[in-house]
Amino acid sequence: MRSTRLVRALAGALIVLAVTVAPASARTAVDPSTLNPPPPDFFNAVCFTSGSGIICTLAFSDPDIVDEPSGIVCGSTELLISVSRSVVGKRFYDADGNLLQRHFRESLDGTFTNPDTGSVATWTQHDTIIHDLGVPGDLATGTTRIAGLLTRAWGPSGGTVITDVGTFFVDESAGELIRSGGQHPFDAYFSGSDPDALEPLCDAVN
Repeated sequence: MRSTRLVRALAGALIVLAVTVAPASARTAVDPSTLNPPPPDFFNAVCFTSGSGIICTLAFSDPDIVDEPSGIVCGSTELLISVSRSVVGKRFYDADGNLLQRHFRESLDGTFTNPDTGSVATWTQHDTIIHDLGVPGDLATGTTRIAGLLTRAWGPSGGTVITDVGTFFVDESAGELIRSGGQHPFDAYFSGSDPDALEPLCDAVN
């Protein structure tokens, strides 16, 4: 009786294993260069068939930016920015190889430096970007949603001096912001709607 139960249990386990493994083994590799548009080479994309479409996984890091002009002017001094950026994500294509959606998460870290005082504010960013294309294969169509921690900066003493967090929705066809939610002092500063929005950052590095 016990041996019969053992055989049945083993048979059940093998069935579960077969069901679990079968989809992965059925995947077929796809040459990224055959897709429309193909992922850039530096994305290190790995593409395969999945269901009725194609999925590409990707991961890359940008070259570091070190002490470049930031566009943020505190008094008469422009702060310098340093940035390290890494990205992981996926691209979803239809069965014909036309891109439907880009979905990725980016992580950025860096500094804002006042070149006059030498004071440094450290900052970080972690957000998710989803671009749903309006026309398969055409990157200039559809809408993009950006959500997450867009910037948090710490002053030289270690305390948080400014936070930019929330969402943005962008119409890619028009290149225009549809709407946003949350608090966005950097957008307020660069758009000109609030020239004093970054004063806490300026005060921290003066």
